[in-house]
Amino acid sequence: MTAVAATAPSLFGTGFTARRVDAARMRTVGGVLDALAQTWDFPAHFGRNRDALDDCMRDLPTGLHTPEGAPSSGWLTIIENASQLLADEPDALKWFAESIDFWRDSYRNSHDDARFAVLLLDDAPAVVRERWAELGVRVTDPTEEI
Repeated sequence: MTAVAATAPSLFGTGFTARRVDAARMRTVGGVLDALAQTWDFPAHFGRNRDALDDCMRDLPTGLHTPEGAPSSGWLTIIENASQLLADEPDALKWFAESIDFWRDSYRNSHDDARFAVLLLDDAPAVVRERWAELGVRVTDPTEEI
């Protein structure tokens, strides 16, 4: 699931473990690789390429807990300032959107009841929605699915 909002909803009781990253650091593919590696604490052998990103994002740490202390049943990446995401390499946004779907489907297929989602936060959520819609990517409101 990919959602867009101006503010993050409460995650209490959702089962998600969340990590925040600023899209100001993700204006290029290299920035995306570095920011997600740091945010999710990828292993030292991370290859810093798209295939390695796929591998690491489909193998996020298990045994994590939600803010209220319950075992996590899902992973949520919150990308702040989402209008800046891949702004310097706009052609790569389609790749990133497809990657999110790939990661989500991987968790659905390989982990019992596990969920994966990305929440795009921005002061102008309509601008972000329009940018993703131009790619043919459906984004939701986080209250629909989180």
